[in-house]
Amino acid sequence: MKYFSRIWKIITELSESLLLGILFFMILNISLQNYIVVGDSMVPNYTQDDRLVLMKFSYIRKFHSDEFVKPFNPKRGDIIVFNYPLNPERRFIKRIIAVAGDKITINQGKVFLNDKQVKELYLERDKYKDLSDFGPITIKSDHVFVLGDNRWVSNDSRNWGELSNEFIIGEPWFKYWPLK
Repeated sequence: MKYFSRIWKIITELSESLLLGILFFMILNISLQNYIVVGDSMVPNYTQDDRLVLMKFSYIRKFHSDEFVKPFNPKRGDIIVFNYPLNPERRFIKRIIAVAGDKITINQGKVFLNDKQVKELYLERDKYKDLSDFGPITIKSDHVFVLGDNRWVSNDSRNWGELSNEFIIGEPWFKYWPLK
């Protein structure tokens, strides 16, 4: 009888450990995701092959609604990773410049939000700003307007329009490679 009781104790402990491991794995899988930066559209802030951990629960949707739970609404200046609207299997990383209801205009590379010029302190120098013109447009409900930090090479909302919130995956939590 001692033998069976000992075996049962071992099986119980193993199954508890296995269940805890599965639960831990599921929580990590639901909340975090790896992302490798492809391209130079976010230079100087993120470069080719930077490895990031995304926080997928940064933007939590309300149950049976397109709205996000506060304080997780997409905000101007947030950097997000999203599924590319023209090919949802590709993922892009860009910065939110305008949110629903905002009027955006780009005049010779200068970004105007609701008729006021945006100070883009996250760009080190003007070498990343292009001289393009865009707009004016007003951002629809449940959409954002995104731009890459390196405007010369960025495929962003200037090319394919506003980004629906449903395409947003999450925001970078931290960069783990390269170690700088």
